[in-house]
Amino acid sequence: MKVQVTRNPSTHSGTPGWLRTEEEFTCNTLELPWKENKKGLSCIEAGTYFGKVEYHSKYGHDIIRLEDKNGRKGILFHNGTFAGDVEVDADHDSQPDYVSQVQGCIEVGDNFALMTRKDGKQQLGIVHSVATLTKLTAHLGPGRHEFLFQWAEGCAPQPPEVNYVPK
Repeated sequence: MKVQVTRNPSTHSGTPGWLRTEEEFTCNTLELPWKENKKGLSCIEAGTYFGKVEYHSKYGHDIIRLEDKNGRKGILFHNGTFAGDVEVDADHDSQPDYVSQVQGCIEVGDNFALMTRKDGKQQLGIVHSVATLTKLTAHLGPGRHEFLFQWAEGCAPQPPEVNYVPK
């Protein structure tokens, strides 16, 4: 089955988006912010990936595993709530201002909300993740599926500026 994941702009709270299958199943997605495809800190590169539904003992239910690609391994669609930028430390107190439950994977849910974390701070999160993942994996079923990751119009991150100094 073909699956399209469309991303909105990245923020320090993560990269919100939405997923749509060719058979009209839809849900929301939340990934890490774009950080040049850095392992453990960034969402994956846009492009086409292949994946399959499989049982994962850590989560105790089915997840979706994508192929290893572009230097990234172990990319999963799994349940979770937060996908924040764990490098951001606005107060310079050595603790990141955001939390994440992913290291490059994709969380699914049916909406976004400002949620209270265990430390009492609030952060954008994705809701009803386990139920949504259960519906998505049942909808996809067994076999190899094609996933197209893209940015919504005008939302693609801009390449870093290069300071060119002529000789």
